[in-house]
Amino acid sequence: MKRTLLFAIALMLGVTVMAQLQPAKISKSLQNQAVPASAAVDNQIMPTQPGNSVVNTKATLEDIIGTSRYDMQSNGGMMSRLYLWPDGSLSGTWTKAMSDPNYGDRGTGYNYSDGTAWGTAPAGRIENVKTGWPNISPWNVNGEIVISHKSTPTLVMNTRPVKGTGNWTQSNVPVAPAGVTGLLWPRMITSGSNHQNVHVIVMTTPVANGGTSYQNLDGALLYYRSTDGGANWDKNGIQLPGMTSTEYLGFGGDDYAFVEPHGDTIAFLVAGQWTDTFLMYSYNNGDTWTKQMIFHNAYSLTPATQVTPSFICTTGDIAGAMDKNGVFHVAFGRMRAKSDGTGTTSYYPGTDGIVYWNSTMPAIDSTLLTDIEALINENRCIGYVASNANPNDTIVGFPKYGVGLSSWPQVSIDDYNNIYFVWSSLTVGNPSPDPYNYRHIWGRAWFNGKTEWSEMKDFNEGVFYMFQEYAYPATAKALKNDKVQLIAQTSSQPGSNIKDETIPIHDVNIEYREIPVSDFFSLGLNTPVATKNTVSQNCPNPVKDVTRFDVTLTKAANVVVEVSNIMGQKIMSFDKGLVNSGLSTYTIDGNQLTSGIYFYTVKINGESYTHKMIVE
Repeated sequence: MKRTLLFAIALMLGVTVMAQLQPAKISKSLQNQAVPASAAVDNQIMPTQPGNSVVNTKATLEDIIGTSRYDMQSNGGMMSRLYLWPDGSLSGTWTKAMSDPNYGDRGTGYNYSDGTAWGTAPAGRIENVKTGWPNISPWNVNGEIVISHKSTPTLVMNTRPVKGTGNWTQSNVPVAPAGVTGLLWPRMITSGSNHQNVHVIVMTTPVANGGTSYQNLDGALLYYRSTDGGANWDKNGIQLPGMTSTEYLGFGGDDYAFVEPHGDTIAFLVAGQWTDTFLMYSYNNGDTWTKQMIFHNAYSLTPATQVTPSFICTTGDIAGAMDKNGVFHVAFGRMRAKSDGTGTTSYYPGTDGIVYWNSTMPAIDSTLLTDIEALINENRCIGYVASNANPNDTIVGFPKYGVGLSSWPQVSIDDYNNIYFVWSSLTVGNPSPDPYNYRHIWGRAWFNGKTEWSEMKDFNEGVFYMFQEYAYPATAKALKNDKVQLIAQTSSQPGSNIKDETIPIHDVNIEYREIPVSDFFSLGLNTPVATKNTVSQNCPNPVKDVTRFDVTLTKAANVVVEVSNIMGQKIMSFDKGLVNSGLSTYTIDGNQLTSGIYFYTVKINGESYTHKMIVE
């Protein structure tokens, strides 16, 4: 189903002047508001106000691929919910249910796009039993696989041999080890030349959710592997080294996420308020594993019956990707937590910041993680609640999602090793009647070879996105036509009734959007003082769609840009007039050029700078 507003914008050559967004001022009362930490949600507890229903009525710029009244897609890190196929088609999933308040019809909402249009939004789930937390991946050459949980000692696997069409075959695999009462909150990926290898990490049901401890862990993470598409499991409920009761008391539901596999390299990430944050990777398809520490939590073995002060930690909304050089790039949320010693722990939802780490770096220490200004200054903070030009716009309030003010990061890497980060962040201005500020989808890029990030950008800025909440983003790990593929949960009501019963039950949409790389290009970089005029190499190069280059001027100058073919014939010419000193960014639309080799020349007050550009 589509409700879209189309814009035809012919972009030939643009320029942006760099500016740094500053963190918004958040009142001390909101920052220091501690709320009791609840157990990770599976089945919803009966809400306190089921009759206070809100209907989602906003017209949207995106494709609506599905709907739901079950309004939570994860307790922390995101599942693999959107897959981009090599032919440009897409498969998207979400947890769907309409029969509030008990949601007996809960299951996998699924939709498919042939690359040009999505199908009709589904009326029901793909399973015949109540499930949740679907993960989708390619399976056995041209098929697809969905794995979800049903709060029993088995997960639910659905497969079909051809993507986008045909009946699903349902089976109850994999199976929990003896003594485990249930498997919850799975994460699944596939690997191999025909996607015949199925990898799953899943959590045993913790005591707070009606389970029992396993191997002295209140919520153990287990690894499963099948090398024949899920028919047999040769790695069956394995506790990996470094993830046992020697190191931890237990793990949090959804506090983990897989990295997209590359050949035999398999990896996943773990984070959480009461555990370490770390990377687990295998170079031999899951036969052996190595643990790399990202942040050590000093209270990872501290029981809730012991008093702790308020301490800095991470949230479970962690994500990552591996680049073409084998480096893992990771993003996760900041948090503060504490224990009063009575068995009750609390967290501070007013904590802000999406933190960056990669596998060439040492572990982050608590001193740096505590200081968000230092993280920003050191380019270690990807995202945060940003101020805007209106001094009267403030943060008035926010519902409790179990994460921080900036949350659910996603990481995608293109063929040129450019890295694109997308997340959901509280946004100043336009509060709801509750009153709560709405969340928008924000993004930022790190272009290969650059020393600094592009500027943050609000992708929901403008009148068409007013009074709309954007939460639980999930991106495809690859790009299509130089565009980031995204689905997100949207509603005119901020918050999730599943996570916060003060929020009324309400309709939500699952919306699909493509974010062009050029939208990231318009973002700024901190501008150093120029000592000479410079013109950078365009990026990406080769060019599939839109490409970008920087011009740095020591002083104001007249700038002309020319594009010539390999024969020296001038194809384009743009007189930009008098341009201010400092760093400016220009974009060239490769769609206006046929495939081949070109040269772009920038003329600055009589000086000429030429670079080679390849258009695919």
